[in-house]
Order: sequence, then structure tokens, then C-alpha cells
Amino acid sequence: MRGTAAGHRRAIPVAALALLGAGFFLRVWRIALPSLRGDEAFSWMIARQDPGSILRFIWEAREPHSPLPFLWMKVWIGWAGDGEFALRFHSLFLTFLILPLVGWWLRSLGCDRAMAMAGMALASIHPYLVWQSQDARQYGTLAFFGVAEPAALLQALRTGRKRDWVIFILMGTLGAYYHYNLIILFALQGLWIVAFRPRLLWPWGVAQGAILVLFLPGAILAGHALASYSGTAQRAPALLDGLYSIVRAFTVGTTGDGLAAAVAIAGWTLAAGIGAWRSIRTSREEGLWLIGHLAAPIAATFLVARSRSVFAPHYMITALPFWILLAAIGMGELRGGKPWRWGVLSLCSLGIGIGFVQSLVHYYADPRYAKSPPIRELTAELHRKAQPGDYALITFPDPSFTYYHRDAIPWGMLPAIQPFQRAETLAALERLASQYQRIWLIPIHLPMWPGSEEVERWLRLHAELQEELAFGPLRLLAFRPEARALAEMRPATARWADGIELVAFRLEPESAVPRGGSLRVSTAWRRWGEVREEHSVFVHLLDETGRLIAQDDHPVGRGSYPSMAWSRGEILFEHFDLKIPEHVAPGRYRLVIGRYNWETLIRIPVETSDHLELGIVEVGP
Repeated sequence: MRGTAAGHRRAIPVAALALLGAGFFLRVWRIALPSLRGDEAFSWMIARQDPGSILRFIWEAREPHSPLPFLWMKVWIGWAGDGEFALRFHSLFLTFLILPLVGWWLRSLGCDRAMAMAGMALASIHPYLVWQSQDARQYGTLAFFGVAEPAALLQALRTGRKRDWVIFILMGTLGAYYHYNLIILFALQGLWIVAFRPRLLWPWGVAQGAILVLFLPGAILAGHALASYSGTAQRAPALLDGLYSIVRAFTVGTTGDGLAAAVAIAGWTLAAGIGAWRSIRTSREEGLWLIGHLAAPIAATFLVARSRSVFAPHYMITALPFWILLAAIGMGELRGGKPWRWGVLSLCSLGIGIGFVQSLVHYYADPRYAKSPPIRELTAELHRKAQPGDYALITFPDPSFTYYHRDAIPWGMLPAIQPFQRAETLAALERLASQYQRIWLIPIHLPMWPGSEEVERWLRLHAELQEELAFGPLRLLAFRPEARALAEMRPATARWADGIELVAFRLEPESAVPRGGSLRVSTAWRRWGEVREEHSVFVHLLDETGRLIAQDDHPVGRGSYPSMAWSRGEILFEHFDLKIPEHVAPGRYRLVIGRYNWETLIRIPVETSDHLELGIVEVGP
């Protein structure tokens, strides 16, 4: 028996090390694979400044986040560099320590080792914790302080030793400086001590007073920034909808969905509910301590989000470790006893496992759930194709583009400011078009930055679209401005009777087009006379008998800029893409273009015909 017990005692540390190893592996694996998202690159942009500039930016921009995460990142990148791995790894340190802290918490509450292992297992593979651990922002570290600061206070309350009170002061001060949300816990803990440990109110008050004194500069910054901060998330939703979104994020993160997420949420909620019941039954003080640290950040965020757009799970992340603790306690309570308990435990564990696996697979392997669009791949393609005389233009202030687009071609942003200044923006586009040989556009259209659609629309109308590439939800468009485009196109002087003339055109490719391939016809148009109605343009590929082989019909501007509104002398560009069928026989085919009334299908005369011959297209095998 002694040998068996000794072997069991040795097995526990091995199991703990295995869980820590698995958790660390999940947090490091593919950490640098996704591109930096905008908020991560925003942190990098601030952190690369000198400390004085960081503090000045925090004050002048009324940045709602404390300067400490940016200062810490500055120190870190000065030592480790600023690659994706280094930037994200700096968040992994303290976030990873949540795993042993969960085990410590459960043991300190009187739970057995198996229950502590269960809590560590849940924390080690928790999808949302993994996501935050691999993020170059402060929310994963905030989750660490959310569980470390209460742990330090609980230890100080139990022992009364000066050393433990000093550790609590250090944890509270650093946590408050790392994110102002930790202050919510201070108020909760004060109420708890008044209710259950009034005799310890004096030492707690002294320690809390020391934290507040040390945090005074941060409090001044917080008051200055948050007084006018309206938020960038969303307003508080309906109570049940909001609670469900929190439970979903706290269970399967942002990458779990469908039936798998539903069964995981059901299993976890049941286990956490049993854990809350067991905690209250065992010790009302400790039960309310756990439940309070779960509920207080959520309730406070709900309250603030009634007037500001701050409702988001990452603002409540200090509550997440206690959601894990309650679930572990509940799963431990279901062990043993009647067979139905084991059945419920098995169902909860199976449901949680299914949800975790699905969420992690989505996170690591499914591009649809990527934490950021592939801006790195987009900028790499831009750098590969860019030439002297090119210019890059982005329509939204995305810091991730700044991160990846270093020491490359000149670039800028339009609209440059908000509110949107239409005349100034269009004038800037005209200057760029006259100055550069090619403009590369990265259009990002978001409601918070109106006017970006105008930039893309202007370029599509007043420059020749050379190519358009997709990178997930992102696009990269290359435009030849008017002067260069007309110099490279074939001139044409065909006037239609409706007052519109074809100025020039280009065929791509100019060599043979393979069957199944595409022929692009780029055109330049101008108004020459009175225009009374809008007409569509057809581009047809015909065989020797006049049979239609391929076509593309639509108006110039695709309805966004009617020809009746064109100014005299204004050049407008439009392209037509013809898909060559696979079954077409190799040979020579006629390419024709014309204009027609889309309601009556009556063609508009051009000189002495109803169409214009653009040339012969060779279709290859």
C-alpha cells in the first residue's frame, strides 16, 4: 500500500508537468502564423516610440489603456526584436502562469489533487486563453492579474505576514497599471472583507491605500482618458443575449460555433453551476468570493455598456479564471457516489471536449476563423510586384499595414481624416494620379471610416484597373493612372450616336488566349456630345459565322456614374472580362464592341455600323 501511495504521489507532479507542457505547447505552436491584427500592430506602433513619446501619446490622444503594457512591450522588443513571434511571446509569460495559479486556487480551497488537475487541464487547453496568449495585447496578461491579485490578497488575509501583504500591494499596483479594469476587483474585495472579515479591514485598508497612492499617476491618466471615451466595441445587448455571448467566449472562445459549441456551453454551464452550489454549501465566504470575482467584472461591464460601446468579452477577462475554477469544482463534485453522477460527468466532459477540439481546430487550421486577415501575404505580394514610380494607398488607418510595409514604395492613406472631406480627398487622388505611374490600392471599407468607398470608386472610374488580387477578405488592386494607361493602350476614334466615344482600348493577353482562359478588354471613354440617356456596353467574341462565343455586357461605371453626368473631356475607364469556353475550337475569332439600350436591346449606331471591330483574337489549345 505504501508503495502504491508513493507511486501515486510521484504521478501527480508528472501529470501537472504534462498539463503545463501541453498548455505551453498550444500557446507556442503556430504563434507567428497569423498576420498581426490591427490592435496588435497598434501596440507595436506605440511601443516603438521613446518612453516620453509614449506617455505624451497616452495623454494627448486620451488613449483608454494604461501606458504600462506599451512600456513593457518597448523593453521587450528592445531585447527580443519585433517579429510576430517576439511580439506575441511577450504576452505568453504571464498568461501561461494562469495554469499553475488555477491549480493553486483549487488546492487552497480544499479541493483534492484530482480536482486541481482537472482545473489545470481546462485552463491548459482553453481556446480563449490560448487565443489571448498568442495575442500582442494586454488582455491575456489582464486575465493573469485577475486571478493573481485575488490569490495574493487571499494569501495575505490567511497568513497576515508582511511579505504577503507586500506581494498583494505589488500585484494590485501592477495589475491596475496594466489595465484599469482591475479596479473593479478592489471594490468587490472591500465589500467582501467588510461582510466576512471585518477584523482584517484595517490591514487591507492600509494595503489598499498603498496601492491607490502608487496608482495615483495612473488614476490621473485614467480619469483624463475615460471621461470622454465612448468605446469601440458595442453597447450592452439584451441581458440573455449578452450573457450567452460571454458564456460562449468563456467556454469555446471566438472560434467555436454550431452544435459543438452548444454542447460544450451546456456541459460547462452545468458543471460551473454545480461548482457554485458546492462552493456556497461548503463555505459561504469562499463561495461568494469565487462567484463575486466571476460576476463583478461582467456586471460592471454591462452597467457601463449601457451608455458606452464597451461590451466585449476581453474587457471582462478577469472573470474567466473563476469560470474555470467553478467548472473544475463542479466536475469534482460529480465524481463518485451514484452512477448517474458519473454519467453526468462523462456527458459534461465529452461536450466540453468536443467544443474545445472544434474551436482549436478552427483556430489553428481554418482560415475562416483566423484572428486577422492575411495582410502579411498581401504586402509581400505588393513588395514583389512593386516598381519604382509606384505608390501604395490604403483607405483605413490599419496599423498592421504600417507594420508590414516598411522600407518599401511610398504610401499614404485616403481619406486622411474624419469627418470625410470629399473635395479634399478627390483632389489628393488627382495629384497622386498625375505624380505616379501606378497606384496600388488596399481598400478597407468600415462604417467607422466613411469615404473609403469613394476612393475606390474614383480610381475604378479614372484609372485603368490592371489587376485585382484577393487575400481572404482583403483585396489588392493595381491601377494605371490616366496618362500612363492612354500611352500604353491602342488609340481609337469611334463615336457613337449617343454622344459617347471610345478613346483607347487594351487586350490582355495580347497573345493567344487558351481555352478556359479569360480575355480582358480595358477601355477608355469620353463624352463628345449631348447625352440624353444611359446605355450599356457589350463586348462580344464571335466566330466566323457571327455566332456568339463569349461576352461581357454592362454600363461604364457599372451604374455608379451615369454618362449623362460626365464632364466634357473627362476620361472614364471600364474593363470587360470574357471567359473563353473549354469546348471552343482553337482558331481566330472576331472581337466587337458596341452600345445599346438595355431595355429595348436596340444598338446605338457607331459611324456606319451598330458595332465596332476591335480585332482578331487567337484562341489556342
